[in-house]
Amino acid sequence: METTVPDCLVLKIEEYDPEIGELDTSIFVLYDKNEHQYVLRGRRRTTEKYDARTYSFVCDSATDLANFISYVICQENLWTYILYNYDDLPISSNNITYEYLVKNESPEYEITAYDKTIYNKFRLLQNLNMLRNVFNYYN
Repeated sequence: METTVPDCLVLKIEEYDPEIGELDTSIFVLYDKNEHQYVLRGRRRTTEKYDARTYSFVCDSATDLANFISYVICQENLWTYILYNYDDLPISSNNITYEYLVKNESPEYEITAYDKTIYNKFRLLQNLNMLRNVFNYYN
């Protein structure tokens, strides 16, 4: 039985705070074609005062997910979009953690990146819809 997924698009969104010049939030989004839902894994930056925890959510709608992402990432900050092609994800999206995605992140998987752009909800929705509509079946 297959235990990994063939090629799967994963969108990473990074938020940069231009006032301090640091990465503030990182979010990975993929679309689980078997479950027909978006999978989000994220984390804020760790500071001297706080040790940020990871979070995980699923969502059925690209619009609802865009609204959530637009809430947790400041629209005034700079956004980076990186599109990856992971070829070794666990078959069950429940086993895809933030730590797993970070550990296996590699420039070799990178398809494209748009660094430190201004927020654009239309672009965010386009990217989320692309994840849902460009896929490989992995069953």
